[in-house]
Amino acid sequence: MKWVFIFLLLLNLIYFGWELDQQTSIEISNAVSSFVVPADVKKLVLLHELASPPPSKHSREESNDDEVNVENITTEPDQEPSNDQINPRAESDQPAVNVMIEEKFTRELVTSLPDISISGLHDETQSVRELCFSYGPFPDNLQTKELMAWFEERQISVQQRLETETEHQLFWIYLAPQVSRDNAMAAIEELKNKGIKDYRLIETGDLQNAISLGLFSTQASVNKRLNELKNKGYQPIVVPYRGGKAIYWVDVKVAGQQSALTDMFTDFPARFNSVPVKCDEIALL
Repeated sequence: MKWVFIFLLLLNLIYFGWELDQQTSIEISNAVSSFVVPADVKKLVLLHELASPPPSKHSREESNDDEVNVENITTEPDQEPSNDQINPRAESDQPAVNVMIEEKFTRELVTSLPDISISGLHDETQSVRELCFSYGPFPDNLQTKELMAWFEERQISVQQRLETETEHQLFWIYLAPQVSRDNAMAAIEELKNKGIKDYRLIETGDLQNAISLGLFSTQASVNKRLNELKNKGYQPIVVPYRGGKAIYWVDVKVAGQQSALTDMFTDFPARFNSVPVKCDEIALL
């Protein structure tokens, strides 16, 4: 047992020595050696380390002016200066010759370049600044007049377009006719109080005193309008609308009018359906 104890003690001492050697090696490798600055390298001196502050810009300009005045006084106007009296600063004018040479080469290079027309680029840039939209469809021109007046007040190019819808099926949403005009006006007032917009009273025909709630071209827009009305407690009627019916559109062109473009999506026009179109697809006057 005695030799076993001595053997284990020696092993511990050897392991302790190895760990100590490893730690010392790591510390030596991580140590940062001091950086030796070469003797010919100029040392950066701060202002507060100077023995006396440097002259101000104003004093240097005054000294330069004094030198110029002395030169002007010592040189007679009708006497040609000698080589000793030539202003040493004239050497600073030498780079101007190099500048003139560079400009000469530049002009020759420009004249040798092919003629590039920028008319097409100008037109493309101009078209980027122009955005066009079509509002609609509208079953009549009552709402189109209000919408056009909004754009005309802001000096935005706008026009009304009349089409005969025969290829695409539309969907018309309305509330059933009321028994009288007074009841219909009361129903419209109730729509206002519930925050429902875009309605119109039908005053003639088989649907007299009915309330039109919009004409839609896609099933998605129909579903959106129906959900809005049903959440307010209404049961509207949806019927297909096609076949030789006059459909009104409002086409607008916004050219560089950022504030008006913002108002289009936040103000009165935002309540109507609109789609962006290419400006060359609509014939704006």
